[in-house]
Amino acid sequence: MELFTGSVRRICAQALTTGVLCIGLVGAATAQQLDVAEAENLVRSVYFESFPEDDARRIGAAGAARLIEMLDDATESGAHANILLALGLCGQPRSLEAIRDWARTARSGEISRDTFRAWQALPFAIGYLVDHNAKAVALLEERLKAAPPNWTFRHHRTNRLRAQARKGAATALGMSRHPAARRALHRALKRTRNPEFRDVLTHAQSISSEVRR
Repeated sequence: MELFTGSVRRICAQALTTGVLCIGLVGAATAQQLDVAEAENLVRSVYFESFPEDDARRIGAAGAARLIEMLDDATESGAHANILLALGLCGQPRSLEAIRDWARTARSGEISRDTFRAWQALPFAIGYLVDHNAKAVALLEERLKAAPPNWTFRHHRTNRLRAQARKGAATALGMSRHPAARRALHRALKRTRNPEFRDVLTHAQSISSEVRR
């Protein structure tokens, strides 16, 4: 009986060890960086629910470099929204500069649907980047103070666009929950006399104070 019990214990120990090793191997495989082709495929795909954030965080330096090239290519505008989000999530070197340059690109007249989609994604891309580089907070604060854009998209124009930009920036600052972002929201609250914008900033502050799960 004692011999049988000892055998069972050895088998269980071996099974447990094997299971731990398997979990480790699965975890290592999951954590592998995406190569350039995988990074391209990620941003070119269409997502009907949400952008795959965990996959984007696995983009390595080579993949990010390729995405930055695509972001500078007008013929790739259909992927620009996803590229901005991916660069913010992966936080690879030059991501901040690439996103900043796209944000500051001068535009006028009626812009395309693809460019408008990317513009809508921009504050959230910057908000993701705050986790990697606190300097990204300054880009969001710029958007809180920016004048209305010179371009239009259908019925979106001037003050309506400015309100959308400020709301997106405030929300992204709140979601980052970074101390520098909280200070930026506090400064904006002290500065504004617009009651609607105050409500936006107050809501963003409430998001920032929530415990990140």
